[in-house]
Amino acid sequence: MSLRLRLFLSHALVIVIGLGVLFVALLLLLRQVETRRLQRQLGLTAAAVTRFGRVLPINETGQARLFERLRRFSQDQRARVLLLGADGKITFDSAPEKQGNMEGEQISLDKSLILQQAQNDATADDSKVGEFRDHAGQRWLFAAVPIPAAGNRSDLNWLALAQPANSGVLATIVDEMGMPLAQALLIALLVSAVMAALVARSIASPIQQVAAGAQAFAKGNYDQRVPASGPSEVRQLAADFNDMAAQVQSAHQTERDFVANISHELKTPLTSIQGFAQALRDGDVSDDAGVKRAAQIIYDEADRMKRMTNNLLDSARLESGELSLTRNAVRLNEIAQTCLDKMQARAGAAGVALEANLANDLPTINADGDRLLQVVSNLIDNALKHTADHGRVTVETRLAQRKPSVKETLSGVEISVSDNGAGIPPEDLPHI
Repeated sequence: MSLRLRLFLSHALVIVIGLGVLFVALLLLLRQVETRRLQRQLGLTAAAVTRFGRVLPINETGQARLFERLRRFSQDQRARVLLLGADGKITFDSAPEKQGNMEGEQISLDKSLILQQAQNDATADDSKVGEFRDHAGQRWLFAAVPIPAAGNRSDLNWLALAQPANSGVLATIVDEMGMPLAQALLIALLVSAVMAALVARSIASPIQQVAAGAQAFAKGNYDQRVPASGPSEVRQLAADFNDMAAQVQSAHQTERDFVANISHELKTPLTSIQGFAQALRDGDVSDDAGVKRAAQIIYDEADRMKRMTNNLLDSARLESGELSLTRNAVRLNEIAQTCLDKMQARAGAAGVALEANLANDLPTINADGDRLLQVVSNLIDNALKHTADHGRVTVETRLAQRKPSVKETLSGVEISVSDNGAGIPPEDLPHI
């Protein structure tokens, strides 16, 4: 499964869960609203029942006419009408048989709540509000009031109106809010899915570009770079990749240049060694002076190859992190003077003035003396190589100078090797 698909599915799952929680919360809110509505409705119902119960002509009309009038009242109120005895036995139920008529059944009036006050200024101190379940398990809420005109009828003590307890919520959702709510949820889901896809793309695309760049880089395409886009973390990842690629490319180019330079440098001593060895073998050099001179040249060129090989090994150790330093207390002037003494003879033979400008009272430093000696010797050797006859090479030591961008004073020493030769070609400066 791709990263983009995983991000999209995770965002979509969060959105669906969020919409589900929102729907449940909305449903609970509607139930609370409906409960308050039913309470208000029961108050109105109690008031209506009270008024209707006062005018029931129980002693003046026949039972059939009474029940017919109650059915009409049920239709007008859109509620279920019940006549109850003192014990809660149902004498009359306006619900038809097919809807679970409960005549002859008994409901509990003892557990009903006393309705403290009805609306429309109708007091109902004796009224009761309660609930019961019919044969189908449907829960009904009712409001009952005593019948003052019951007379001697012991089976007609309460007149009640009942409504389904959950009809209001379902009706509100289905009839009034069902379609708008479904449309809103669908639109929210579609918009959220599009947003999730865009977010997943904005995160996954830059990462995929970095992955593609890494694959190309692994195949040897060291010029590969990736655009920095997307979130800040992904942009940082792309920037780090580009920095790494630049460093590896530079190291690779340096390695190639180094190998090429070593190959070029080795050609000269190898050619000299081969030429003079061949002259000795063929007898072209027979006198003692000529043999000694040829042997000395072969020795010098072999020593030169040894130094270049050691430099190559040191560079390889440095690149691999295996080059270790032995740090001790070192005086920089002593290092510089040793290098000057070693190079004076060569400078004189080349016709170059080798000068020293060493500062007094320099502090000791903690460094590897042998490595410093090697570095300074290489610098002087390069300066002598590239300085013409009657030129000048200067070795200078001094206290470290504070740079303008540095607030604190730097403690340390500096050494420099300068000459008045041709200098380093501009194309070679990036490889220093």
